[in-house]
Amino acid sequence: LFFPQEFADDFPVAMQISEKYGLVYVITKLGLLFVYDLETASAVYRNRISSDPIFTCCDAPTSGGFLAINRGGQVIECTVNTQAMVPFVSTQLKNLDLAMSMARRGNLPGAESLIT
Repeated sequence: LFFPQEFADDFPVAMQISEKYGLVYVITKLGLLFVYDLETASAVYRNRISSDPIFTCCDAPTSGGFLAINRGGQVIECTVNTQAMVPFVSTQLKNLDLAMSMARRGNLPGAESLIT
């Protein structure tokens, strides 16, 4: 995991696996979310989901995501934006093989334009 300078003291508190999308979610104490592809271990996404410390998480298999609770008592649900995932991976990450694999595995839209 790569932590930005301002999060140098941060550490993972949970790891959830989405069988629905084949992703691994790593959630840190300071509220960072790292998303990795389960098959290739490729980094897919990183963002801060909470300004308050996260202290527990559990999977949400129906949505393919997870639920987290922070110190402020907020319940945070995170999952994949199904409409944006494949286009994001193909255009922003420039990884067409991963985009196609994710579309096939998760039955996600957006790969139609990648097939020539």
